[in-house]
Amino acid sequence: MKSTERSVVVTGGSGFIGSNVCKQFVENGFTVINIDKRKREMDGVTQYPFEVDNKQVQGILKLIKPDVVVHIAAYNSVPDSLVNTNQTYTDNVYSTISLLNNCVDAGVKNFIFASSSSVYGTSINEDGSFKETDPLSPINPYGRSKVMCERIIEDYAKTYSINYMNLRLFNVAGSDGGKLGYQKDPIKHVLPILVQKGLLGQVFTVNGVNYPTDDGTVIRDYTHVSDVARAFVATTHWIIDQQLSGVLNIGNNNPVSMLELVKEVEEQLDTTIEVHNAIERDGDMIQTHADISTTEKVLGWQPALSIKDIVADEIKWQKIKLKKLL
Repeated sequence: MKSTERSVVVTGGSGFIGSNVCKQFVENGFTVINIDKRKREMDGVTQYPFEVDNKQVQGILKLIKPDVVVHIAAYNSVPDSLVNTNQTYTDNVYSTISLLNNCVDAGVKNFIFASSSSVYGTSINEDGSFKETDPLSPINPYGRSKVMCERIIEDYAKTYSINYMNLRLFNVAGSDGGKLGYQKDPIKHVLPILVQKGLLGQVFTVNGVNYPTDDGTVIRDYTHVSDVARAFVATTHWIIDQQLSGVLNIGNNNPVSMLELVKEVEEQLDTTIEVHNAIERDGDMIQTHADISTTEKVLGWQPALSIKDIVADEIKWQKIKLKKLL
């Protein structure tokens, strides 16, 4: 079966990751349907402006009969999950159950879930990396909600004969060449904040400088959103063709520390960013580092874009955003 004959329903397709995933599906010849309460016009994408747990979702799935449902919609802030714990579990766990029930009723047989590196917690490996087979010990409500979703999906898959893939995404960042970047205000992700501070000549706060790392700051495996979008397309072909299930890491396998990230942004902006050292944030992992050897073997996927590319595309996007605001 060719991709031109395939259809996909994406939840959260109006968001940062979701919009890039929808674009990649369109470019690969899929019929793409976006279910997201936030309206966003995208070429080649049909949108239904509903919450994931809206009763009308079942009717949409029955009407479209998609080859795959890709579930990206989520409450996805680690710091906020420590404050809005109820919303974290409601938006992530309850909505996933509701969507799965609708998939079962509509006869959907392939399900892809956007999980997170936050499911891991602390690495047990000498190089600090995380393998898909490592124990899951999340240290914040967001990570725990993702673990719960993974387990629920596995149970539904076994009971109702659904093929699934849980993709554990590592620190998604960047933009599509200055388009489809991170949109939320106030900004919650580190790289967009850092770039904006650099562009505006403002102070950037580093939370924690006494971690057991080389320079005392947290380490993150930033992965370009375009690479992540390609991984979703590759996974969709794989799950349809192979009719199998599993878990895969989607990361860059080239982590950088917070101070290294600051240096990279400074170099590309040709500026000096004043850094304020603050206390560690509750719920922050010391390090995220994806072992992607299994992903490379299963999907034939590798990240194509480096941290330099990620920062460059983030700068392009933030310049566009600031130009509109100023």
